[in-house]
Amino acid sequence: MKVIASAMVALIVAIVVALPVHAGGPSPTNFDWPYYGNDLGGMRYQNVDQINPSNVAQLTPAWIFHTTVMNKMTSFESQPIVVDGTMYVASPHDHVFALDAATGALKWTYSPTDMPPIFQLALCCGQTTRGVAVGDGKVFIARMDDVLVALDAATGRLAWETRVADWHEKYAENMAPQYVDGKVLVGSSGGEYQKRGFIGAYDTASGRQLWRFYTAQPGTWGGDAWKNGGGDVWTTPEVDPKLGLVYAHTGNAAPDINGSRRPGQDLYTDSIVALDLNSGTLRWYYQEVHHDLWDYDAGQPAQLYTLVRNGRSIPVIGHASKDGYYFILDRRTGKPVYPVKEVSVPTTPAWQHPWPTQPESIPLIPMTVTSTPPGLTSAPMWTPPQETPLLEQVGAEMSGPEWAPGAYSPRTHYAYIPAGGYSPWLYHATPTEVNSYGSTGSPPAVPGLTSYGLFDAVNTATGKIAWQTRVPDVAVSGAVVAGDLVFWGEDDGTFLAQDAQTGTILWRYRSTLAGVGGANGSGAVYVVHGREYVVMAFGGSSHVRGDTGMTTSPLGDALVAYALPQAGAGGPHVVVAQPIQIPVGAPAAVGGVSRPPAGTMVIEITTRDLNYYPHRFTVRAGVQVAVHLVDDGLLPASFAVNLPTGAVGLSRPLMPGQGTYFVFTAPRQPGAYEFFDAIQADKGYTPPGIMQVVPR
Repeated sequence: MKVIASAMVALIVAIVVALPVHAGGPSPTNFDWPYYGNDLGGMRYQNVDQINPSNVAQLTPAWIFHTTVMNKMTSFESQPIVVDGTMYVASPHDHVFALDAATGALKWTYSPTDMPPIFQLALCCGQTTRGVAVGDGKVFIARMDDVLVALDAATGRLAWETRVADWHEKYAENMAPQYVDGKVLVGSSGGEYQKRGFIGAYDTASGRQLWRFYTAQPGTWGGDAWKNGGGDVWTTPEVDPKLGLVYAHTGNAAPDINGSRRPGQDLYTDSIVALDLNSGTLRWYYQEVHHDLWDYDAGQPAQLYTLVRNGRSIPVIGHASKDGYYFILDRRTGKPVYPVKEVSVPTTPAWQHPWPTQPESIPLIPMTVTSTPPGLTSAPMWTPPQETPLLEQVGAEMSGPEWAPGAYSPRTHYAYIPAGGYSPWLYHATPTEVNSYGSTGSPPAVPGLTSYGLFDAVNTATGKIAWQTRVPDVAVSGAVVAGDLVFWGEDDGTFLAQDAQTGTILWRYRSTLAGVGGANGSGAVYVVHGREYVVMAFGGSSHVRGDTGMTTSPLGDALVAYALPQAGAGGPHVVVAQPIQIPVGAPAAVGGVSRPPAGTMVIEITTRDLNYYPHRFTVRAGVQVAVHLVDDGLLPASFAVNLPTGAVGLSRPLMPGQGTYFVFTAPRQPGAYEFFDAIQADKGYTPPGIMQVVPR
């Protein structure tokens, strides 16, 4: 295996010449990027060579588009779609922009003005959408408030909209839909809130639901735990039209971390499920993690390609699981092509109902803790979370492959995987606490822990890692292959091009312009009027930002298209959008005090393990309340409460070991009022609690 340091930069002296888009062949004028993964199988490969290893070092921004949609909790993860010279891209707040793909000039804007304030939505992992789908003359977006919208592709006018789920029930949408054969495929988010996952198909002409498949099914769960079992389909599925199959990748079982109330294998969480395209019926499944206790989603999009093995051409699906293993399955049957070993794993404590074996295939990242800081205890991977905090690698967040899609090249037969990296997690759970993630931290929250990122190239012909690139921060960026080059980005905003065969870094670019943030989007490569472009969103990721203590993945709102320079061209063409901004509804900031005012009703609340203790308290209507919040964990904590006049919250988070009093007046109207962590605009990490107001 060849390991390539991030700092290595090839010294290239290149003469820019006019090359055909396909070396040695005809020169097509236009190449689209019509689907999330360019093709329905998600290979994220473009067979073009105008930009190639000899001249990639000359790449420069051709145009920059600013959405003007950003705050500290936004993530710009949208996949650009290019059809007939028009690019369609979504903002973190579900705006849709149609752009001239050659210049970035704005053609039309859709602003979702009927959405509720974003703070009312149960968003697990940031304010974001991962893009749109285009087909049958329409553009489709699944909004965060669970509304699937169809727009006229030429004008942006509303064609229809339909409700996929109810956001009041803590469902949300962040995925880019998939279009195929008159259908729009959409899943859901909500596993963190113990919602039963699903994926459905909708008619492109009317928005009518055609079928729905639920990913948590009775039979392999204890009792009726499947009704709240998670397994959400929150990333874009792949499709094989010839086989008539949809391939969905499912999320973690719920409740997360704690399996005390869901004994069994918990199908079909953490799985690849193959469904009939026309009916949604299950054709086969493969579970990558049994009875998940570690938040090991099967969330990263997969790639469909043909593998030649032992002289046979096999249609396969390649998938990188969040547990750090890469699985290659025959996509007709779900049977592994490379050996998968069911290894025996720890089975205590018994209250977690651990499954006795787990499948392991091609490892992408380190699977053990390499150095244990003083005062902590490390444990092997697959050790169930328990009362004693245990440090494990692979961790629950950003340690293994996340949502950012990989790519596949039919030239090299390599799969390119943003693999997360090395980021151990301190797991902790108790049998009675099922409303908690249970985890107490990861770098840099745990003193003495370090982390780094890994980007892998897997030789699918051998099942071995061909080369690997190590970067300072976890690798959470979509990959794209164009000819002999693979493009992806780093959390700090650096955009890279590597030789797809050798991994040699041929080009690195980091903009210093305002609004160009972390490179945590998904790129695309296309050709317009004979010129090849590489486009990427640079807005950073709130999830990465939060997990690293706001030290990486800088905020931005820029979509940047790169190309080889043209004679006489000046700087990049800059376009600034002016969409109608969607209200966030963030809590009004109130400072904490060191002691409660006289006569207030004091409520003692401790926060640790990403939870409030207690989750519920009762106060009398109209009284002055002082919540004494103490941070007894390893992560920053805060407090906000929804009131009839709007949410109010602490203006500054508490650091571990700190405490403060948060003073407010209880509503005069009896009822249940939610309180939550004001640090996270998504309210995902710390489950909210209830303030019950009773008559005086």
